[in-house]
Amino acid sequence: MDIVERLRQEHEEIQTAFAEMLNSEIDDAERYGRQFMDLMIRLESHERAEEQTVYAQLQTDLDIRPIALQALEEHRIARMLMRDLADVEITEETWLPRLVVANNVVSLHIQIEEGNVFPILQQAFEEDGREKLDRDFEMLKSSITTQLRS
Repeated sequence: MDIVERLRQEHEEIQTAFAEMLNSEIDDAERYGRQFMDLMIRLESHERAEEQTVYAQLQTDLDIRPIALQALEEHRIARMLMRDLADVEITEETWLPRLVVANNVVSLHIQIEEGNVFPILQQAFEEDGREKLDRDFEMLKSSITTQLRS
């Protein structure tokens, strides 16, 4: 698999996880909280692995660097929103609106990334280069996920 396919697949999984949370009742706050923590870890490990592979490569090109820096800032904001949300009781009335905002920020980032960054990746890297980025991404993501879960 190449990095573009991998990221597109993970974006779909992340958006599905957000949708499931937004469309489900909070009848079991503990279960819902675990579901949120899983989403938060999945999102953060994805972002950090992406930063250390894809965006580390793209930042080296001065023409592409502004796009990479914007994506990094979007990641920072998404992480901040998710971490802030983790500090709020799920039963508080502000919790769900904050989740909606986090979802909107992540969804917008995904649209921008898939529309702007994916074509750059496909143009800048041959298939074997995109496959190497994918292997590096997967290795880092696995390590980051283990670290975040401990």
